[in-house]
Amino acid sequence: MTAGFYSSPWGEKYPRLQILTVAELLDGRGIAYPSVHGNVTFKKAPKARGRVATPMDLPLEPEED
Repeated sequence: MTAGFYSSPWGEKYPRLQILTVAELLDGRGIAYPSVHGNVTFKKAPKARGRVATPMDLPLEPEED
């Protein structure tokens, strides 16, 4: 059984299983993984339009019913 390779959306291939020794880690070697070209995990929220509330807009005392 083999772990195979991961193909990133940018066309690069990386081994799914990478075994490094402690000596390799201490020498500065790390795992190979896709570099992040911006945040591709989440959609960016649209910018707020109009007036933005500030803490000064909040009432000082809670309103009683």
